Amino acid sequence: EPIQGEAGVIVPPDGYLRSVREICDRHNVLLIADEIQSGLGRVGETFACDREQVVPDMYLLGKALGGGILPLSAVVADADVLGVIRPGEHGSTFGGNPLAAAIGERVVEMLSTGEFQERARALGEHLESRLSDLVGHGVTAIRVAGLWAGIDIDPKVGTGREVAERLLSRGVLVKDTHGQTIRIAPPLVIRATEIDWAVEQLKLVLAA
Repeated sequence: EPIQGEAGVIVPPDGYLRSVREICDRHNVLLIADEIQSGLGRVGETFACDREQVVPDMYLLGKALGGGILPLSAVVADADVLGVIRPGEHGSTFGGNPLAAAIGERVVEMLSTGEFQERARALGEHLESRLSDLVGHGVTAIRVAGLWAGIDIDPKVGTGREVAERLLSRGVLVKDTHGQTIRIAPPLVIRATEIDWAVEQLKLVLAA
């Protein structure tokens, strides 16, 4: 994962992905990027690898590819990589779903304008500025990449799960992970006023 999602939105240091790319090139090893969570506009670029202008040999895509409507995933690579699998050598029970494929095509078309990447970039900056105000007030650290954030909760306030449940009662859905961390991944169509409202709910939960 170019940004680790389940670990709590762990963003690698600058140059990390470029170094991985160089090592893979040097030893003729495929670089496979799991962009299932980080890809398709989430972090303010089409792919998280784009943040360092790194092109992997293979992308693993899912989640957003189905537009949040249907389950859809994809393995994307050049013919010299995927061409090692010939017709009849691999199958899938639910592969080739025409409706899911049509939705995936539309998602790719929508991303081609760059509008959603720009929204994620701009609104991500707004989200980060609002969350920064909470550090030292129930939050020990934040990590933000576009419209994706990992928020470390002060143990004095409660666990990540407890905070997530309190937010649920206020109409905000987040995911807890690794004890003290919650992750938020708002839709790319969210508005700044809705981000403000959600952060305000978190502020109230932390204060309580």
